[in-house]
Amino acid sequence: MDLQYLREEAEAWLEYYIKKSWTRNPMEQLYRDYFYFHFYNLHNASLRFGCYICYHVEGTQTHLPMPFKKGVFENQFYPKKRRHTELCFISWFRNQKKFLDKMLSPGEKYRVTWYMSWSPCINCANAVVRFLEENENADWRIFVARLYYSNSPEHRLGLRRLHHAGVQMNIMSSEDFEYCWETFVDHQGTPFFPWDDMDENYERLSMTLEDILQNQEN
Repeated sequence: MDLQYLREEAEAWLEYYIKKSWTRNPMEQLYRDYFYFHFYNLHNASLRFGCYICYHVEGTQTHLPMPFKKGVFENQFYPKKRRHTELCFISWFRNQKKFLDKMLSPGEKYRVTWYMSWSPCINCANAVVRFLEENENADWRIFVARLYYSNSPEHRLGLRRLHHAGVQMNIMSSEDFEYCWETFVDHQGTPFFPWDDMDENYERLSMTLEDILQNQEN
């Protein structure tokens, strides 16, 4: 297939895509157009109201026969009460831990990694912090495509609380986007095509995140 055609197709997905329904959380993979639309790392992204988490859970000691879990979560819109993606994951993971805890050795921890289309709001950040306070055998890493209301003092505070709780906070790099494409997207054999301003946006967002985590006054 012509590579220029694939690039043009990918850019078209950024402008419009058809809303598709999912059966339930978690999902195994994202549609290709969903990934391009929702993970495009714009500094100010309009009309991207949903939040997606591509996750994997593993043990911190790779020789242990603990299952490697991975998949995708989205906001819960229906048929039940609306719930942010992070809360959907935490609710699901609490139930998973009942089984996985039996497979951990003394001192062993879970390593939870999130690749998110938006950074957590303050309420979801607080929920992650509470979970970590209640579960000392969990480590958390969060990579985000975009920052949610990065000028809002309360959401900036939420990111600092995650950082102070030991959560590793990062902006998604080009390597992270490609990893997500290969691991969490139903790409049907098509390669990942970076958008033109990906690296420029990454640099700007990284500087903003660094400022948020280091500045304690806003």
